[in-house]
Amino acid sequence: MSILSCIKPSADVIQKQDKLLAVKHDVTPMYFGKKPVDSSMVRMVAGLCLIMLFFLATMLTRYFSVFIPPPHQLQTTSTIEAHSAEDLLEQLKANNLWEMESFLEVPAVLVSKFPGDMASLDTATQKKAFLHVLLPAAMIALAEVEAERTALEKILAKFAQPPRRLNFDLMGDDYSRLAGLSQNEVDSLQNLCQKYRAYGVADLRRRISPVPVSLIMAQGALESSWGGSRFAREANNLFGVRTWSKGGIMSAGQELEEGKSLSYATYASLLDSVRAYILMLNRGPAYHALREIREETFDSLAMANGLLRYSERGSDYIADLTQLIRSNGLQSYDQCALADKNGLRGLVRIASLGNLR
Repeated sequence: MSILSCIKPSADVIQKQDKLLAVKHDVTPMYFGKKPVDSSMVRMVAGLCLIMLFFLATMLTRYFSVFIPPPHQLQTTSTIEAHSAEDLLEQLKANNLWEMESFLEVPAVLVSKFPGDMASLDTATQKKAFLHVLLPAAMIALAEVEAERTALEKILAKFAQPPRRLNFDLMGDDYSRLAGLSQNEVDSLQNLCQKYRAYGVADLRRRISPVPVSLIMAQGALESSWGGSRFAREANNLFGVRTWSKGGIMSAGQELEEGKSLSYATYASLLDSVRAYILMLNRGPAYHALREIREETFDSLAMANGLLRYSERGSDYIADLTQLIRSNGLQSYDQCALADKNGLRGLVRIASLGNLR
């Protein structure tokens, strides 16, 4: 072996040799520091990064094109717990929910559940406590319906001429192509159709509409005995809603139907009970008459006539309901406005919601 073969060329010599070789093969050399790297690999990695960035930007654009806030994010709310009837009264007074007047701004303060000794209060006090616990929950639930309606109208406004019926199995891609809807907007439309069980645009609009606060209060009072019933106390069920699902509460002597027990639904909160009740009126086949009446008037006394199938008592139930609205002056609550917990004016005034069609 010769002496020359044992001499290792320096790094600078190697770099110069690589450059000459690159020029010979018409390849631009690349280095990481002083170390040469595979240029084709660098270009491949850079290309993949650009593709991933483009895909991410596309997904973010679709996601933020329309946003329907989930119920728990719609309003800034406070939740209080009352361990007794007397504690409930103190909490209502401390949170400005005791003295109410027409057009008063109602704080968005929720009570988690009614205390077990609600019936220990005198009749007048129990009624007032019940109504003033239910009022903010009802108004927040109605504000959520209005937010859904606003989102629906925003999406439909993109159509040159809104379709009479939404068909996602056959035309989902066409909505993006013809009306310029993002995938998120198409998904939002589909979710609303599934939630309200309506695919005709006119029917969907009719269903995503509010219910008078006074009607919510009257049915809640009648069905829950002003918050004193076992179903209200143990299951947050204010409207006597029944279910065949597991986890319900059985009443005494409950009969079995087709091997399944018909029980009363349970809810995580009073607000969830109100949400479920409004949705039931807005999409249930039994309350089609109520929705037709709502097209003509937002008066709770008139709309009560659409609840003939709510109870087995039929017309007697409606008579009790309308009498309860009148004798307790519940329609005055239809004029209240919702405020956030800092006392700022909210965007919702219940009296104006009746104009939605």
